[in-house]
Amino acid sequence: MNINLTPEQERIVNDELRLGHFRSAEEVIAKALVVLRESERSSVAGDSNGRYQAAVRDMLDFVEENRTPLQGASVKQLIREGHRL
Repeated sequence: MNINLTPEQERIVNDELRLGHFRSAEEVIAKALVVLRESERSSVAGDSNGRYQAAVRDMLDFVEENRTPLQGASVKQLIREGHRL
């Protein structure tokens, strides 16, 4: 397989080689693919939970920063309403 790299991608590969982190361009690409695969796996595994936790944090931060009374509504209800819109 032949691939074409952008000038920026080629610079990154050459920098990694120059710094001695890898012995060949193939090693750089192989490592990048491993990192990509690991990132995708962790992203898929924690994506929905991670997004939910981030939404809860954002909502709590908003409530605290704006001193917004929840008036009996839970953060969970507010998040669901926000997703509905």
